[in-house]
Amino acid sequence: MTIPREYVDMGLPASFVWDYSDRRPRLTKLYEKSKVSQWNASTDVDWSIEVDPGAEPNLDRFAGIDFGMADTPVGRFLRTSEENRHAFIAHEHAWMVSQFMHGEQGALVATAKITAAAETIDDKYYAAAQVGDEARHVEAYQRYLDLIGIEYPVTPYLHQLLTEVMEHQHVDMTFLGMQILVEGVALAAFSMGGALLANPLIGQITELVRRDEARHVAFGVLSLQGLYHDMDPIDRVVREDFVLEACSLMRDRFEPVAVWEHFGIDVDEAREYFADSPDMAAFRSLLFSKVVPNLRKLGLLTPRVREGFEQMGILRYERYVDSATEAGELDPADDIDTSDPLGAMRASLAGVEKIAPGPVLQVLQSAIDRERVLAAGDARIRLQVTGVDDGDWYIGVAGGDVEVRPAADADATEVTITMDVETWTGIVTGRITPPGAFLDGKLDLQGDIAKALVVDALL
Repeated sequence: MTIPREYVDMGLPASFVWDYSDRRPRLTKLYEKSKVSQWNASTDVDWSIEVDPGAEPNLDRFAGIDFGMADTPVGRFLRTSEENRHAFIAHEHAWMVSQFMHGEQGALVATAKITAAAETIDDKYYAAAQVGDEARHVEAYQRYLDLIGIEYPVTPYLHQLLTEVMEHQHVDMTFLGMQILVEGVALAAFSMGGALLANPLIGQITELVRRDEARHVAFGVLSLQGLYHDMDPIDRVVREDFVLEACSLMRDRFEPVAVWEHFGIDVDEAREYFADSPDMAAFRSLLFSKVVPNLRKLGLLTPRVREGFEQMGILRYERYVDSATEAGELDPADDIDTSDPLGAMRASLAGVEKIAPGPVLQVLQSAIDRERVLAAGDARIRLQVTGVDDGDWYIGVAGGDVEVRPAADADATEVTITMDVETWTGIVTGRITPPGAFLDGKLDLQGDIAKALVVDALL
């Protein structure tokens, strides 16, 4: 049997760095973290867990989504029998995990290129450690797919993106494409794995991978920081074009076409529904909650990129905390935009472990984006944050105006949002989005779920 292989021109020569004294303390610190965070796919994953790839995710976490019963090509197929429903879920599950695996191999090869081409010894040290991480990720996902007995090839869009990342002649483009874009989207997807993946084994694997990916994205931010600010405008346009093309590709092509084809579902009709679904549009936008603030940190959120991101509906994530600051490798004060009260608040709180809701809500009240709040509509919300004093608050939104105050028993509310202080702190500091926390089961909603979306507009 011929083993499928593909050869890609890496586009640039390797480099030796003979000066070992010019060290970068922040990368050294991150490298030390990577060495003590290694895990073994053979011994640190509980492979004895029984797996049903056709088990349904906890769909109660998804607001207004009825994947199985809607009058769509997929919905009609799922209604034909329980056996077909189970088989479709299993194949869609395997398709997603397969793309995780292929993306991890892309990261393995791309980081090997970075190891070879990097021009500082600290970049080489960390990139080499990441190669080991990526090999472990591929191994874990491959073993899981062998266990469930279903595997899908790499999708055309992911194949195209990985090829472009590998073929660039400038190593910063491989850094940018893999560490910031591909790994950034993967980090957000892995962070929502609890809602997307319905068995504890794959959840355990993906959580281990997610912890590694957080360091990998921070590595990209640290290594590229300062590079683009003084770059020749012509060269910077090349990077802007690449960012816009790659983000558009990842946003618009997250489609399980091979699964539809496997079950004889009309691809054009299924794609039309999939593309127009507001729920999937929201999910795809969440994938960029890590990418946008990292690009801002690097100085690549230029007017051209901002305009493109505004059209994609993902520019609002610019206020979130970048991965290097979140990891504690950069001082939040390095990136505070004093003209944006919410962004300044997030950056200043980046290292805080527990944040009470009262002061934050008062900042939000004074710094709302009125247009976004108006578009979200009116709502009467009760916010309950557990694990902290004075965690029970009322949020009233009417005509674009916002009222916040301690909750009273007599308040007439339409939805109650309950979460622990750790989740609230993650949302406030921009580490996770409110919809992302909802998808991952980290907050509870009671009442009119649609009204809860107003909170996302406030943040």
